[in-house]
Amino acid sequence: MWDSGWDNIFKENEWGKYPPEEVVRFISRSFGKTPERRSVAILEVGCGPGANLWYLAREGYKAFGLDGSEVAVKRARERLAKERLEADVLVGDIMTLPYPDGQFDCVLDIECLYANSMKDSKKIMNEIKRVLKPGGLFLSKTFMVGTYGDGKGKLLAGEPRTYTELSEGALHKGYGIVRFTAEEDIKELYSELEIIAVDHLIRSDKDRKFEVKEWLITCKKA
Repeated sequence: MWDSGWDNIFKENEWGKYPPEEVVRFISRSFGKTPERRSVAILEVGCGPGANLWYLAREGYKAFGLDGSEVAVKRARERLAKERLEADVLVGDIMTLPYPDGQFDCVLDIECLYANSMKDSKKIMNEIKRVLKPGGLFLSKTFMVGTYGDGKGKLLAGEPRTYTELSEGALHKGYGIVRFTAEEDIKELYSELEIIAVDHLIRSDKDRKFEVKEWLITCKKA
């Protein structure tokens, strides 16, 4: 469930302008040799202010983005228009994607699913599967257990790794629900698709004061 606190986050912060290296690598490996890139339709759920859409549009792909924040979507549209790039960016609910069955060759989740309970995330995964073409790819970048802040907040009833608020950490103050994924959660959450690779990223911050750990999960629709 999207939290309105994200509007304030997008208003107050200038980050979110450039795509992470792992997205560039994934897209390049998966679709870089496609002769006609405009034939490749890629959706990002929780697109924020559009860093990945900007990259996809510059590379010639048919880019789509959906986010609950009107502030973020406005920023994304303005940036794309300023640089004369095209992407279809909408305000909407990722639990009920406003797209027909089998529209996309690829769906990206770059730190979006984690902001939903496990129960809601399963519903979102059903929607992602629905809008993917057969053979379509899905990349999920999501926070791991052990990231700074895990264990330092109020848990959502019935979910041992989902917090309604955190008292400290990399993801506190105004972020709404935060769910950390354990390795045993991966099969449960992503089983709607074929899991083809599970990797991770671990980095330190603030002079190694704390660690941020993330899964990179690649899936395919049969």
